[in-house]
Amino acid sequence: MRKSLLIAAAFACWPIAAYAQPATTPAPGANAASDATAFVTGIIDKFNAGDTKSFLAAHEDDALIVDDFGQHVWMGKGTAQRWLNDYMKQSASLGDTGGHMDYRKPIASNAEGNSVYIVMPTTYRYVEKGTKMAGTGSMTFVVKRDGKGWKVASWTYSGATPVPEK
Repeated sequence: MRKSLLIAAAFACWPIAAYAQPATTPAPGANAASDATAFVTGIIDKFNAGDTKSFLAAHEDDALIVDDFGQHVWMGKGTAQRWLNDYMKQSASLGDTGGHMDYRKPIASNAEGNSVYIVMPTTYRYVEKGTKMAGTGSMTFVVKRDGKGWKVASWTYSGATPVPEK
């Protein structure tokens, strides 16, 4: 639960020191997969920098979001905004600050037509009551391309319970 909130707070509050690396093995759909991966890492970078407006605009209105806090599943009209509102409330109630999502090269980036499936290892970092915390996990995205560009159709955060960083 805290992890999800922290991820959103991280996206909203901190610049990212993470790095994005596109898939290195060309395959059918590699251009779409690389383009979609760049789109997703750009969203994370903007969210980490506090650009929630771009984060929200990157989602389909009825995107599906699965996260480890609150109701755990958000779907239907205005999904991304409702998730963000819940995340911010949860972070504030726990006193969590400085959330930041680091990501690494995708372990999967598969294109099929106008849809791309991307799995990225992540580390979510934040401060909880003065203690630096970190949780490793992954984010899985499905993005779809329409005539205007890419949109997030769904994303899921999965990870271990954060522990104090050493």
